Amino acid sequence: FLVGCFLTLFSGSVFSDTLRIATDEWCPYDCIASQNQGKVGYLGDLLVETLGARGHKVEFVEVSYSRGLQLVREGKLDGTMACFREEAPDFVFPDFALGKSNSTFFSHKDSNWRYTGKESLEQAKLIGMIKGYDYVDPTVMDYFNHNPDNVIAITGEKPLERLLEMLVNGRLTAVIEDKSVLEYKAQQIGKANQLKVSGTTDVVIDVYSSFSPKNPKSAEYAKIMSEETLKMRKDGRLAKLLERYGIQDWQVQ
Repeated sequence: FLVGCFLTLFSGSVFSDTLRIATDEWCPYDCIASQNQGKVGYLGDLLVETLGARGHKVEFVEVSYSRGLQLVREGKLDGTMACFREEAPDFVFPDFALGKSNSTFFSHKDSNWRYTGKESLEQAKLIGMIKGYDYVDPTVMDYFNHNPDNVIAITGEKPLERLLEMLVNGRLTAVIEDKSVLEYKAQQIGKANQLKVSGTTDVVIDVYSSFSPKNPKSAEYAKIMSEETLKMRKDGRLAKLLERYGIQDWQVQ
């Protein structure tokens, strides 16, 4: 009886953890369930399935992206659903990327504006972006960081949805965002047929889930995610998971 109690306690404290993961609205990578018919994003599903395969549970904590990185760095949360390695080099990562991101400009379908470099940014009447986001491409970020008058950076609730409304209503020349993210949101709110791609940046960057540098178990969690994701790719479960979001495996795109 005593041995049985000990094993129960031991397995509960060592072999089964509940990880608290920072989440923000960046569908289809990272979704807030209440805004997306219960969907948590493909990286959220991947965290649940891979860690769950080894007995761990996952809870999602809704915070802004920058706040989430800070809480994970401090060890107050166990990980973040989606981030760029360049933004958090001290975090603990799986063995490989879990997605690829390319910042893309979108305009109204009738617009003649095209992104072709710095000069085209200067010629735009007004470009919309989300405050605090890193769009990675050095030409774009150098321009944005000089706070030009023709760039509006918004924050607060549902920022991408608000930018799309401004774009459709003719208040913006273009909006910049990850291509998959903007297309997913535009489809979700019924605006996809009013937009078009008006240029892509030169940089494609890897997307990761990541774990806190303060948690001694983070390397174990990252290893589990790596191993179980490979199993899911091999047996077809990964493709089925991605189908829920209308996307393909980032390795075969």
